[in-house]
Parts: sequence; structure tokens; C-alpha cells
Amino acid sequence: MKARLGEYPSLERVWALSLLDRGPQAVAEGHALLAASRDRFRPLLVLAHACHRQYRWHEAALLHEEALRLAGSPAREALVRYEIGRRFFDEARYRDAAAELQWAYDLYRTAGRERLARVCLQALERSREVLAAQPGG
Repeated sequence: MKARLGEYPSLERVWALSLLDRGPQAVAEGHALLAASRDRFRPLLVLAHACHRQYRWHEAALLHEEALRLAGSPAREALVRYEIGRRFFDEARYRDAAAELQWAYDLYRTAGRERLARVCLQALERSREVLAAQPGG
């Protein structure tokens, strides 16, 4: 991945940079990509992912909220809600994570996206397991 970094289109490059622990660069390139984009939906999500990986929860949340406003379809809304659920899980907000993941699961099922619904269901079950294992969970 590192060797091919220069070959990736901008969107994939920001994603790859965040996965390669080059977070500050990913966030900077993500902001530049977002500023230059006509369709902001995917750039918002990729920048939110980069922020998430940097523990910049508030910034990621703002980006997710904007992506939700732009979703325009159940499948795209499900994608955003899944990402929000993942962020909540990493923030140790397991109840909130489960609620978002349930919503994403329902939206994917309604949209006929069974494979993605199963992915959401696995994440939802894990959130519920962790929540149940906590005191008072």
C-alpha cells in the first residue's frame, strides 16, 4: 500500500494515509479534497475516518452529521450510520454505537444490501456484548 500511495486517486489516498498512521497528512489532504469537491459525500466520510483515526471525535462527528444531511438514499444513510456506530464504539459509547448500528442494519436490509446488513449485525452484536459485560450494562 505504501509503495503504491502515489498511484491512488485522492479519495483512496486519504484513506490509505490514515491506515498507514500518517494521520496529520491524511487530515490535511482530506480537507483539501473536501474543499475541491463538488460532491462532498465521500470526501466527508473519508475525512471523518481520518479524524476518527486521530481521535478527533468532535471533528469526525461534525463531518458525519454533514454526510447524513447529504446522504439522499437509505444505503448512503446506512453507510454514515455504520461509520458513526464505529466511532461511538471506539469512544466506548457502546449503547450509542448499538443504536446507530441497529439503524444502519435496518436501512441496509430495507435497501436490499444483505451483505452489508450482515456486517452491521456483527458489529451490533459486538457492541451489545461489550455493553452487557460492563457494570450496569
